[in-house]
Parts: sequence; C-alpha cells; structure tokens
Amino acid sequence: MDLASWISIFMAVIAVATAIVTYAVFRSATDPAVIVYAQPDLQRQSIVNLIIENIGRGAAHGVFFKPSRPLPQNAFSIPVPEKMPDQMQSGPIANGIPFLAPGQRLSISWGQYGGIYKYLGDEPICIDTFCYRTRSNGLFSKRLQSSSTLDIRIFQTSDSTEHGYGPNLVKELKTLNITLKSIEKQLKKPITYSAAEPNVDASQNINAS
Repeated sequence: MDLASWISIFMAVIAVATAIVTYAVFRSATDPAVIVYAQPDLQRQSIVNLIIENIGRGAAHGVFFKPSRPLPQNAFSIPVPEKMPDQMQSGPIANGIPFLAPGQRLSISWGQYGGIYKYLGDEPICIDTFCYRTRSNGLFSKRLQSSSTLDIRIFQTSDSTEHGYGPNLVKELKTLNITLKSIEKQLKKPITYSAAEPNVDASQNINAS
C-alpha cells in the first residue's frame, strides 16, 4: 500500500472516532439521569425528605430502583427511638416511576433524624437507579444506570436533629419570655405627671361648673 492509501485509512479512522465522540457527547447532553438523595425540609423543621430527581436533560421512562437493602418508611422521631421503623413497602422507590420529566423531582416525607438513624445506623444505603430513554423498545431505548448513596449522618449537627432543633426552640421561648417580662414591667410602672402638666383636682372642675 502506498502512502496515499495509508492516509485515506487514517482519515477514515479519525472520521469514525469523531462521530463516536460526537454521539457520546450528544447522548450525555440529552440522556436522563435520575438520582435519590435526602434533604431537610425548609418549611417543617426537623423533617427529612427523600428526593427523587431527574437531573438529566432527557425524559426518563420506566424508572425503577434497586437499593442495597430496604429503606425505612415514616421514621418520625427526633431522638433515637426504641422501636425500629417499618420498612418501605409502597411509594416510588418500591413501585417505580413510569415517567419523570427533565428537571422533575418528587419529594417524600421520609422521617426525622432519630427515626432514620435507628434504621440506617452507620451503614449507608446505596441505590442503583435504572431508566430508559424512550418508552418503546428499540435502538434508542437503552437502559441507563446511576447510583446514589443515602447516609443520614451528614445531618447530625443540622436542624434536622435533636441537637439543632431543641436549642433553637428553647432559644425562641427564652426570647419570648424576656419580651413578655419587659411588657409586664412597663405596665406596672406608676403614671407620673410633669411640671408642665399640673394635676387638676376633678372636684374643682365640678364646683367651677
């Protein structure tokens, strides 16, 4: 083979490699990516929500989850309880999700720090998430996978635990108590009159009339 033939083969290989890289970049920019994570509820102090979110730019079809072990459900307790919370038997994690739009997120009231920690302990739960690009089977319906890790210990010093919630509540009550005492003190003060405003006897006003 002469030099021109080698150059032609080399150019063809480069063209194929470029097409593969371009397709991979295109797919990464348009594929769905579903993750699972825990997040404190900003509206309900001490509550931890379980969030399922499609952070990809494509719609996710037929989403289902495979956790390393069962998750707890309704684990509501700020201190660590004596009774173990129930296993999750229903909901999106257990039953899957038919469709999740790009940027869509589902929020589940998972529990509170003590109840969730009672179930999880120091061993995080890993969740493998599977979904498809399209609804129908075909060339572009490849199954995609992502992984998430749930570890409640990251909220150990946040307002989602008894260490944050209790002192904050006590602080608010102390502030309210100080305010009420200040108001009560002001109300008990005797009424005084200044020199510019002499105290006129009401009986004199009656006689004068």
